[in-house]
Amino acid sequence: MLDKFEKLILKVLQRNGRASTQELSEAVGLSASPCWRRVKRLEEDGYISRYAAILDRKKLGLNALAHVQVSLINHDASSIDLFRTFVEQNEQVLECASITGDFDYILKVAARDPEGLEQFIMQKLLRLDIVRTTTTIFILRQMKVSGALPVDI
Repeated sequence: MLDKFEKLILKVLQRNGRASTQELSEAVGLSASPCWRRVKRLEEDGYISRYAAILDRKKLGLNALAHVQVSLINHDASSIDLFRTFVEQNEQVLECASITGDFDYILKVAARDPEGLEQFIMQKLLRLDIVRTTTTIFILRQMKVSGALPVDI
């Protein structure tokens, strides 16, 4: 179980992964050395899996986001492995989850524009020859974007 200091450390690092040990210790109310040891333990125990920069997709020209629901033709090991490899290797796929309901997976896909999204679906995804059907849901406006997980639940 995490104590209150470790939870605070995680909250601060989710907001600012580049916080120095000094900034972190001041924010959580510990001296620098015990704070540093707790961060190292959180990293070693896998609570912190990595640090990353959050990029502005619009500045990168990625103006189209969509959720693409995917249903596979069959669910044999080779189809699932091919799909998994495609998802892992395609940088346009931001997220992938297996889901319940009429579809097998839902992807979050980024593209420069709607035509780029169509190209992704028609020339990449469907050409795998393992996809039965897709449904695309364009994201018009993102109301909340947060990679921060709730620490206190």
